[in-house]
Amino acid sequence: MKLFIINEVLFDYTSGMAVIAAESKEQCREIFIKEFEYHAKEFDTCAEFTVIEDVKVAAGVVQYVYGGG
Repeated sequence: MKLFIINEVLFDYTSGMAVIAAESKEQCREIFIKEFEYHAKEFDTCAEFTVIEDVKVAAGVVQYVYGGG
């Protein structure tokens, strides 16, 4: 399992971030879109990724913060 730290997403007036555990970037994208449907385009156009390999957590959203106003 990998931990994807995703910056420059979940915009309000400023960007937010999400942390998602997934096997691949494709699975990460599926989880992100399922959880944050309104912000799906941001994943493909704005997101910046940091990936941590070999984590021991279940797949899914670990944490997130919406951008502030």
